[in-house]
Amino acid sequence: MSENCFVRQEASLDIIANVTNFCSECYNVIQEHEVIFYDMQNYRYLCETCKQSFQEKLDSNCELIENETEPLF
Repeated sequence: MSENCFVRQEASLDIIANVTNFCSECYNVIQEHEVIFYDMQNYRYLCETCKQSFQEKLDSNCELIENETEPLF
């Protein structure tokens, strides 16, 4: 479900030079051609490890609706 909150990209020299050169969560340096993820909810770039960790937290906080036939209001 939370997979839609991230945009997968390859770290280009443009991103590294003009936007960020480190993961916004763990502060590891981003290398060119590394797979990175843009967190659309918090407007930041994450490495794959931090994206997975953050995604698990989002998924665990997600409330599942058991009966979809009942109206919300």
